[in-house]
Amino acid sequence: MAAGLTAGCQPPQVPDYETTPSPSAVRIAYLDGDNLNTMQADGTDISLLARDLQPTDCAPYYVSPDGQWIAYQQANDGLWVAPTVGGPPTRLNDGMVGSVSWFPDSAGVVYTLDDDVYAQWLDTTQSPRTLAAGGRRYLFPTWSPDGKYIAFLETTADDDVFSVILIQSDGTGWRTLGVTAPQPSERPLCPDVIAWSPDSTRFLVDFGEPAFVFYVSGGSPVQVGAGVAPTHHAWSPDGRSLTYQDEIGRLWLAKADGSEHRQLTSFPVSEAAWSPQDSRITYVARRDGDTALEVVSAETGEIRPITSADNYTESNPRWTPDGASLIFVRYTTQGQPAGIWRASADGSTPPQRLALTGEAIQVFAVR
Repeated sequence: MAAGLTAGCQPPQVPDYETTPSPSAVRIAYLDGDNLNTMQADGTDISLLARDLQPTDCAPYYVSPDGQWIAYQQANDGLWVAPTVGGPPTRLNDGMVGSVSWFPDSAGVVYTLDDDVYAQWLDTTQSPRTLAAGGRRYLFPTWSPDGKYIAFLETTADDDVFSVILIQSDGTGWRTLGVTAPQPSERPLCPDVIAWSPDSTRFLVDFGEPAFVFYVSGGSPVQVGAGVAPTHHAWSPDGRSLTYQDEIGRLWLAKADGSEHRQLTSFPVSEAAWSPQDSRITYVARRDGDTALEVVSAETGEIRPITSADNYTESNPRWTPDGASLIFVRYTTQGQPAGIWRASADGSTPPQRLALTGEAIQVFAVR
């Protein structure tokens, strides 16, 4: 059973950030080889934050909600955190941690270590607190956006059925909301398999097939995604809809309650991402061996090309916070790195290269 995080205390206070930060506050984090860098969204002010990051199939680093910190696993040297604009890093522990999730107020992180769940503050004078321990296997602890709950999965080492666990932010109120049984999949089992709705009333468990939405209030979970093997579900900014991909990669839209499925593309896509401002979705289109970056309106179905089939392949598209631009990675058709690029989300201006090399990008605002 769980030990108290801050027993008897109130949930973390979630700052009320402005909706659209100024352009000067927007930064891009990225990997250059095994080094972690950040830069301004126009490609200037590059800062080297860390070297020798641990290779991983999942997110190699985690940006805090306020954009001021990045947590990362350094090869053979533990979990560290560094300021996103550069500065001395701090080691949080010396172990090989699993998935990481930031406190909503950016004061610390929860993570898995040796199959248990811990909370660790940036103020390292405070000792880590145990949230879940006892010889079982715990995965993907994830805070709700309002800071009131943490959801994660639980199983024994010999069991393929995972219980979906919800606790309050102080470590009390342990509840089992249901179970999920992962099926064989090529998708890495990464922290984003648990995704909270923006209003914190429910969360998606996209763990194999099928995916389910579990409600904080309890009751039966709702299966989302139609067809043989729906994957890669993602919430809309208003929490009313979800996108997902079918067995051949085509993009679909459904209501959050699992109803009203509508096909958005007739061709395979990858790496679909919602605009933070409206109902547009970007993705990498894959047609006849060619790739291109496009944007589709979830309301009208209109598709707008951002890049065309040329000497590049696109990857890892990310929106700027104002929804006006897309940041993405390019490779040559021979698979050689071609840098980080920026383009207007309405296709009105051609792509501009920001850096000669880089991958695994994230775009965030420093608050």
